[in-house]
Amino acid sequence: MSALQCDIQPAPPLRLTPVCTVHTGIVRLAVTGRFLQSHRAPADEFGVFVPHVAPVPDDEPEPQVWAEAYVMSTASSSAGGFPAGVEYVRASYLADPRGGTGRWLHLRGSAHIGKGINLGYRITVQTTT
Repeated sequence: MSALQCDIQPAPPLRLTPVCTVHTGIVRLAVTGRFLQSHRAPADEFGVFVPHVAPVPDDEPEPQVWAEAYVMSTASSSAGGFPAGVEYVRASYLADPRGGTGRWLHLRGSAHIGKGINLGYRITVQTTT
């Protein structure tokens, strides 16, 4: 049985305007316990809460959010017709998984990880106030 390992390393946020902030960083993904890889295998789903981002209170509207991701490096080559890269990425605010109040910034997506992949991400958050 294989297991997905996920590690996120955020960079300091970039505040473009009082209502627009860009969050960037690196997501490191690795699959352990996978001995055979098929070129027809579906992409691996991943999701991670972005650290050091203030939650949105439950009574406030959700900000507009745009997400981008790109491959920075892989632990294995994509030779032999094996796919590598990001299929999709999305960001949204989700309820606190610990049961607390507020909604937290979450990045999720699907990627062909192989043995391991480093993804750069950029999330633009625009609030209404």
